[in-house]
This record gives sequence, C-alpha cells and structure tokens, in this order.
Amino acid sequence: MTSWLSIAPFFYGAVFFVLAVVLPQAALADDGAAVTLYGLIDLGVGSTHVSGTGTRNGLINGGLADSVWGLRGQDDLGSGWRALFQLETGFNPSNGQVDDQNGRLFNYQSWVGFAHDDYGRLTFGRQYTIGQTFGNELEQAGWKEMGLGATFKASDNFQFDNLVNYVSPSVAGWTLGVGYSFDAAKPDGYATSANSRAFSAGLKYEQGPWLAVATWDQMRLGNTVDTQAQPRALQLGLAYDFEIAKVAVGWTRQSHGYVGLNGSDPDDLGVAVGPRAFADGGHADAWYLGVTVPVGKDSIVLQWSPMRPSWTWEDGHRARSAQLGTVGYIHELSPRTRLYGFVGYASHYTLDNQFDPDGSHTTRVMAGLQHSF
Repeated sequence: MTSWLSIAPFFYGAVFFVLAVVLPQAALADDGAAVTLYGLIDLGVGSTHVSGTGTRNGLINGGLADSVWGLRGQDDLGSGWRALFQLETGFNPSNGQVDDQNGRLFNYQSWVGFAHDDYGRLTFGRQYTIGQTFGNELEQAGWKEMGLGATFKASDNFQFDNLVNYVSPSVAGWTLGVGYSFDAAKPDGYATSANSRAFSAGLKYEQGPWLAVATWDQMRLGNTVDTQAQPRALQLGLAYDFEIAKVAVGWTRQSHGYVGLNGSDPDDLGVAVGPRAFADGGHADAWYLGVTVPVGKDSIVLQWSPMRPSWTWEDGHRARSAQLGTVGYIHELSPRTRLYGFVGYASHYTLDNQFDPDGSHTTRVMAGLQHSF
C-alpha cells in the first residue's frame, strides 16, 4: 500500500499549482464563474496561568480570530440562481501545521450549494450550524478561548459534518435559518442509531443599529456513547450600536451537555459533552455583556459572562457559579492589519474542563498581530 508520506509531495505540489496558476485564470473568467483565494493569519505571544497547575508562556495561534485560508466561488446559473462553494482550512502559523487532528485538509468548511436572492441559500457539507452562525454575531471580540463561545458554547467555533443548512432571504430585516446533520461526529456516516445527529434553528433581526438573535439546538447522541443525554441549547441576544459604544447582551441555557460536542470529557463518556453530572440531567445558565468603545479607528472591548450550573458533583458538593471577564484593545494599522492585546480572567472555570470541581482560576495575558488577505 502506498504511504501518505510517499504521495504527499505530489499532492501538495498539485495544490500549489492550482493556487498559483489555475485560480488566477478562473477568477478572470468571463462565463459568470468566480473563485477567490482568501485567508487570515493571527499569531501572538501570551502567558496563561491556571491555579494549582502552573504557567504556560509562548506563541498562541488565533488570539483574535483563527488563522485560516480558503477558496470560495460562485457560478451564475441564470434566472437569479447561483451555485456556491467554500473550502476552508484552519492552520497554526507558529509551526505551519493544519489545525486538525483527523488529518482533514479542509477542516473548517467544505460545502457546496445553491442560492437565490428571492428564495435563500441551501448548502450541503461540513459547515457551521445555524445556532453558531447567528449566535456568534453577538460577540465583540473573539479573544483566544475567552470570547463569547467560551461560555455560550453553542456559539463557539465548531463545525459539523454531513450538515444541510437553509438560510432564508432577509425580509424587513428578519432572517430564518434551519439545519440538520445526519452524522455530526464523523465524516463518513449515515443516519443510523449509532450516529450523533443534530438539529439547529435560528431567527435573526438585523436592521440599522439593531441586532436580535434567537437560536435553538438539539443533539441526539448515537448509542455508542456512555450516556443517554440529548444535549440542547437555547440562546437569546440583543445588540445596539449607539455610535459612541456598541452594546450586546445575551442569555443561554445549555442542558444535558454541550450541543457542539466541543466541551471536555472528564468522565470518559466517549463524547465531548462535558462531565457526566452535566450530561445526565444538569443544565447551565450563562449571561453575556459586551461593550465596544471606538477610539478613532481603534477600539476598546470589554466582555463579561457569569455562569450558573445546576448539578451536584459525585462527592455531594454543588457545582459553583463561575465567571469570565476580558478587556482588550484593537489597533488598526491598516484595513488588513491589526495589533491587539487583551487580559482575561476566569474564576471556577478552566479553558479545558469548563466548570472545574476544584475551583481553579485561569488568567491569560496576550498581545498579537492579525493580517488578512
């Protein structure tokens, strides 16, 4: 059998040939088709301290937003219809590696679909859920592991395989979205009882300075995991741009585990929905307040999110309330390049295990550079 290492040089050579030769020609085509190469590189240096564990210093990928590169395009089909696609890869600029443990080249997005201004957009493949897409718009700054998604985990940076999404056109500012994943946990599954299936729906209002979102997510875990939990999440949020400051508020209830399969798995349930006490009947409420104050072209960003879990640990102690707060500054060097820095603090909450029964505290200080192309 031919090994991956033996064919890798030829594979990547073909990829670079497409990027360097084929894509520029496609982008200039006059048959209604267009392809765009885009990307974002975000890297900084930081220090993270967890009480009782120690301090880690070094480079941190994606301090403000994940580093990605991708291809997107469309083809005019006539009568207002368009065929669309997007391929996107997350990577770590500190070592050049693709940011995916499963070895997928396009680990962030890989989808194709149709769109019409009057009927909406229908897409198929690996992509973000409706709840993630709509809810994430409340976030003021995506500070590494300390943004909105750290506590509103249905809005965290995750994607599902085998996902079908429909997003309606905007009518008087209102947009509806629904989505269903036939197998959210692996890339080659079918709709059987062994697969984890996911449903996501959302309603968004965006008009002038107003933004309002409401989302609902439900996960049905496959029978191969060690819990009968069916994680679900409700998110509500409102934002208004006062010009002198943009303010966003939100609330979420996450029940029976994390719907994004993006939590920890401290009790070896076989799926990253959080601790057993959470998955088997618990819920967690979280609130969010975000404020962005413009300073010329720059901005000061403050975010605060208190959390209250409902469950009791196996030793009889009730899970403690937690909170996460950040303050940061974003300096616009140009339309494509930013400098930024932030300080974050989480109490009774760690970045790896979320609600920590040991009551750990986490502090992070970071400064970085972001460039988009």
